[in-house]
Amino acid sequence: MTVEQWQQFALGLRHHLAAKDWDSLVKLNKLLINALSQVAKDEFIETAAQALARKNVAKVHEEVVNKLKSDRDAMAVELERFKSSQAGLSAYQFTCISGESDDL
Repeated sequence: MTVEQWQQFALGLRHHLAAKDWDSLVKLNKLLINALSQVAKDEFIETAAQALARKNVAKVHEEVVNKLKSDRDAMAVELERFKSSQAGLSAYQFTCISGESDDL
């Protein structure tokens, strides 16, 4: 893998995260896994620049994963808040309906 190829992985990860293009992010992650597996299998001798570029991709990948986890957690909190408000709204609507029959 060349320095440029590693840089393309880093750019792609950031781009797809920013665009919230989850399908492309998953595909790129699979390509990255394959590239890392290939480098590990081959008797690949890495230059210092290539090692640095690969480590940068690892750092970007970790940032992307952390951002996704953070967004997932925030979404879970928001979903719980929505469910709570829906339950409260349903209960309120039910009491309104039951109150109407008492008014007859």
